Amino acid sequence: MNPWDFEDWLTEEGDKVVRKAATVNGPDALDACDKLIYEMWLLDTERRNGGVSQYFCNRGLKQWDALSEAASARLPSFKTFAIAVNNVVGRSTNPYKAVIESNVDLDRHYDEYAIQLLTELKRAVETGKGTRI
Repeated sequence: MNPWDFEDWLTEEGDKVVRKAATVNGPDALDACDKLIYEMWLLDTERRNGGVSQYFCNRGLKQWDALSEAASARLPSFKTFAIAVNNVVGRSTNPYKAVIESNVDLDRHYDEYAIQLLTELKRAVETGKGTRI
């Protein structure tokens, strides 16, 4: 698949999961597979709209922690991306500010991993690795 196909796939799957979350008492009530899609959809959408800094501005560390928990065990390449992010953000009281003041280009770093992350996500969803645990 080319990059646009992955983005289209994630956008469509994310839309389904957001609609589902609206009917099941929010994203915390989603099963593990849907939660993984939701968390990656949030990161990817915020990243495409305004960058990794926008993700942290709008979502904060609590959302990053939820993404890290959902993705670490199921998306092998997430770990490398997360290390770079954690090196910049750490446990900052203002992760948005930490990202925009950093010399590390987390957007470029995400771009390097996006196709692999989305490939792993799609595979996990299709094979059921992201299903209830």
